[in-house]
Amino acid sequence: MYDYICETPVVLMDIIKRRKEITKEFVAFYQDKTIEQIYVIGSGTSYHAGLSAKAYLEEILNIKVFNCYPTQFERNEKIFNKNTLVIGVSQGGQSLSTVAGLDSAAKRGLYTAALSENPTALIFDHADTKTRLFVGNEKCGAKTKGYAGTTVTLMMMLTEWAIAKGIVTEDAAQGYFQRMFRVIANMEMITAEATKWYGRIKEEFLPAKRIIVVGYDGMYADVLEGALKILETVRQGVTGYDIEEFFHGIYNSITETSHIFYLASKGDYKPRVEKLVSILNEWTPHHYVIASPEGMLNDSSKNLVCEFIEDPLFSPWEYIIPLQVIACLAPQDLGINPDIPKDPEFHKKIGSKLLDGIRDQYSDQNGETND
Repeated sequence: MYDYICETPVVLMDIIKRRKEITKEFVAFYQDKTIEQIYVIGSGTSYHAGLSAKAYLEEILNIKVFNCYPTQFERNEKIFNKNTLVIGVSQGGQSLSTVAGLDSAAKRGLYTAALSENPTALIFDHADTKTRLFVGNEKCGAKTKGYAGTTVTLMMMLTEWAIAKGIVTEDAAQGYFQRMFRVIANMEMITAEATKWYGRIKEEFLPAKRIIVVGYDGMYADVLEGALKILETVRQGVTGYDIEEFFHGIYNSITETSHIFYLASKGDYKPRVEKLVSILNEWTPHHYVIASPEGMLNDSSKNLVCEFIEDPLFSPWEYIIPLQVIACLAPQDLGINPDIPKDPEFHKKIGSKLLDGIRDQYSDQNGETND
């Protein structure tokens, strides 16, 4: 898992450089079609990756992008513009809820596309186009490089389509790519600093039974993904909240045993993070702020303070890394093997994924516990 975290920058660069090849089928199919809104559906990491891509997609396309869990899409979404594209995302490709969501879209006459790392993905059989997620088969339960890899692949799919449609110029797209490259170049340093930071906090953190992740703006997808990663591997109660939601009642539940991580990205909420920590210090001593040095007043060694690029569209690729590092290293110190599910037969018992034949072998190799 740590190797996959370290490989993420190389994977992202490769996807961007190969974008025309990777997105060729998608662009060719949709080049002569009008798309007026987009749904990205998926579960777990796939949902979070779609949410992370949302701001960029809306900025370059100037159309509405919705993020939805597949079951919510299938059962609760009722009113559609007929020029709607539904992209089903599943890294392992076997999610039956994502299949049901894509089938529901097709029945309503909507466009469909599927994105998966698995070359024999079930979801590929239920969409108009298939796009491969070239991150390699992550042979561990908790996915890391698949998160940012999914986000950038969604970005490339719609960027290349927008160029083909004349919505975005090649020069404008290159400007965004340069911003991406700057963030990607910074990720190795963030990983190294996060690893040292974990060494500083682990003795305090390892006994934690209740863990909260708080953030805002473009890092909200990281809040959800980081909480999921730590929950999967450390196997304690972890929840993630937008900071304003935290203000509206969640603070009442804080006790001296609560451990709180703050993704304090650049913006007008950053000073409020410092204020929040000062208030909550009366209730718990366990605070871990992840931030750039600018505006930081608290120099606690429990904080991870280093030079994030702070790009509002692409820095989620940086801010997720410290939480991924915790999710990777903490279970080793706790004596937990997160690659072994509590019940290896769970998905088969509950009927949430197709597990048979070649596809079953792929899922077994993948150690898949989420999408």
